[in-house]
Amino acid sequence: MKNEPMLDKKNKERFNFLAYCAITVFVLIFILLAFGRHDSLQSYLNDLGNYDQMIWNTLHGRFFEISVGMLDTNNYFSGHFSPILLFFVPFYAIFASPKWLLIFQALSVGLGAVPIYLLAKEKLKNYWAALIFLLSYLLNPFLHNALLYDFHEVCFAVGFASGAFYFLEKKNNKAFIICSILLAISQEHLVLLVFMMGSYAFLIQKRKKFGSWVSVSSLAYFVLVLAVFMPSFSQNGNLALLEGNGQYQSRYAWLGSSMPEIINNLTKYPDVIFKLMVSRERLTYLFFLVLPVFSLALYSWPITIIFPILAVNLLSSNSMTYDIFFYHSAIVIPFVYFSGIIAFSRWFAVDRFLRRAFILAIIISSFLSFNFFSLVGISGFGIFAESHPSAHARRIAEVDRFIPPKASLSVQHNLGPHFTERAEVYRFPVKKNEAEYILLDRMNPYGESVRHFADFGYALQMDVSDWQRDSIEMIASPDYELIYQKDGYLIFKKKQ
Repeated sequence: MKNEPMLDKKNKERFNFLAYCAITVFVLIFILLAFGRHDSLQSYLNDLGNYDQMIWNTLHGRFFEISVGMLDTNNYFSGHFSPILLFFVPFYAIFASPKWLLIFQALSVGLGAVPIYLLAKEKLKNYWAALIFLLSYLLNPFLHNALLYDFHEVCFAVGFASGAFYFLEKKNNKAFIICSILLAISQEHLVLLVFMMGSYAFLIQKRKKFGSWVSVSSLAYFVLVLAVFMPSFSQNGNLALLEGNGQYQSRYAWLGSSMPEIINNLTKYPDVIFKLMVSRERLTYLFFLVLPVFSLALYSWPITIIFPILAVNLLSSNSMTYDIFFYHSAIVIPFVYFSGIIAFSRWFAVDRFLRRAFILAIIISSFLSFNFFSLVGISGFGIFAESHPSAHARRIAEVDRFIPPKASLSVQHNLGPHFTERAEVYRFPVKKNEAEYILLDRMNPYGESVRHFADFGYALQMDVSDWQRDSIEMIASPDYELIYQKDGYLIFKKKQ
């Protein structure tokens, strides 16, 4: 980039120091916030408890078995294929805790900023601009909200996705392959990003042999996972994610009950699909997705890499997949920034005024996104206070001592992640007449907060009136005795 003052080595080192300090602070803040959220009883059985139980079960010889899932399956791999989760098993052997998941998730997202900063420095030849893109990434509300919604592979894999594209740009094939493998084994559909990066190498970089090899191998893996691996873990040989159950309908049930049927309907009714894709709520989601880089991402080829993931999110009948306050879009955020950086480098290589004008636009749009949509934004800094565990929340350690570790348990949704290191645990009211112990809590973990997610019904994952009815039934039940009642906690033990 021309017409910018040259920095000496000492000043360059200062910029690098600031960049890596910002990344370090980001990681530490979100580890502490995630810990605080969990310790304040604001994490959930679905999904942090799911992951905690399946990894704990794997450590104890029950390979990714779960009893707390939202699907009709006893093995997680029939609903999602995520071998990357084996990474956590040795850490659980040291000390079993879902906090391992929260630590490494924040670390991965934070490290995902490094390739963005490096590419920005190389493409823009301007340390100030590179730092702005880095800080915009670290302020991105999609990342913040994902990090503060339990643990998910699509968030944990952000660092792999970021590294994969950077090494693709640098034509470092070995490093790209390593990152791509880690990305592919993070969740079944994330290999589609690898497929698109192979297509990018073939069509844009003109690396036809390498690009075709990456695309063909990744597509073959995707088909193998859906057609062979996942059905082999299913109780009936079908994909659990497409079946749903009586309580949770599949997000894609409206398209069909199997992959062939879904593909057929997608090609048979393109008008219906198009109308869905351009619905107001979906277009609003896409607008907010590119807002932090002032929409520059739309004008560069790397943005096409995320098209399959966007399709998966937008075709869902559940709006949470295209909601800024959930976690599903975290994986595409690095590509938004890579696309923005490349577009910026091509458009503003000469004109200093336009460069500075768009840098200012990125600063403003990033700040507005952070302020109004991040759970830690200026309009929501109360989360720091909310994440400090109350005396009531700290009493959960005392409650834990009354429930034997080998006993089956039906537990309230927001208490669940503290009790999932056991073979049988269910989300209340599931198994409320069969479990050996029942654990409830009358206290709303969000108090008087009016923030997103912050209501008792969401913490319960059921209607509050239904919960009140069921809890009264438990008190009156002749089959259970109330063995603990303190500070709102209720523990019921099944009579012999």
